[in-house]
Amino acid sequence: MTDDERERVWADLHDAMLQLPGWAVGPCTYHGEVALWHVAAVDLRPRGRQAKREAITATGMTEVGVLEALVALLRKPVR
Repeated sequence: MTDDERERVWADLHDAMLQLPGWAVGPCTYHGEVALWHVAAVDLRPRGRQAKREAITATGMTEVGVLEALVALLRKPVR
């Protein structure tokens, strides 16, 4: 993975996040026991005390792959 690839996918993710005000993306984490990367976008808007936060999670084989997967999920039309 090159720095250009990483910058491109993060730019795509930032563009996708513009559609979700009040949301944030957590760090990409690598889980060696299953050899997968994970990342989540979380709704940080205020909620009631007992309400759970909405999150969209993605998994991929590489850091770029997991970010591309999250971008695809965020751009998926809601039915």
